[in-house]
Amino acid sequence: MQTLWNTVFYEPIYNALIFIINTITLGDIGFAIILLTLVVKFILSPLTKKSIKSQILMKKMEPELKQIKKDFPDKQEQAKKTFELYKKHGTNPFSGCLVILLQLPVIFALYFVFYKGLGNLNAGPLYSFIQIPENLHANFLGLIDMGGKSIVLALLAGVSQFIQGYLASPIKPKVEVLPAGTAKEPKTFQEQMADSMQMNVKYVLPVFIAIIAYQISAGVALYWITSNIFTIVQEWYIRRSFLKKAI
Repeated sequence: MQTLWNTVFYEPIYNALIFIINTITLGDIGFAIILLTLVVKFILSPLTKKSIKSQILMKKMEPELKQIKKDFPDKQEQAKKTFELYKKHGTNPFSGCLVILLQLPVIFALYFVFYKGLGNLNAGPLYSFIQIPENLHANFLGLIDMGGKSIVLALLAGVSQFIQGYLASPIKPKVEVLPAGTAKEPKTFQEQMADSMQMNVKYVLPVFIAIIAYQISAGVALYWITSNIFTIVQEWYIRRSFLKKAI
């Protein structure tokens, strides 16, 4: 398992980082991290695009899903109608989870590269045509040591994650005015769980990322900032394009 992990994920990303340091950034580790992160995000962008579109469609389908639950109390019939609705809109409720699962190995590999490979570069995992850089510049912009800790970059990682989570959160519908004497239908357990997860993603995750980014290294923090900014721009563009088509 470890051999497969190294061959498929760790070694390609590690070699890509060293290649960028050697040929593009001329020894600058900080800019190499930014470029490597952008390359990975571009490669994964089709999956991310699919996930964002799925989130938009699932939110759009919520009224119809609620109506199905009311009209078809029988669980089998309810499941059948729900599946037909998914097919009609061309979406899958599990596509977002699948995209996340596919990205996790890449994200872990990036962490491992930045965590283990910044301070003391190892020639062992390098391909035969990749050489260890003769000159390394660990100070990003001449100020921040990529192998050390940076409270500034860690805070920026948390802030950028908060902005991304805020933009990704579904817009709350306007307060529904009910007829007099009509009680509001209580939320289901699934809806309560979804609300709880959204709150955690929006407020808890940025704090967690800021702490982890500070504890590991400034290189990891820079990776998160670059990744979040890319995702923010991508999500804004996709949602804007999707809304234009819907009009």
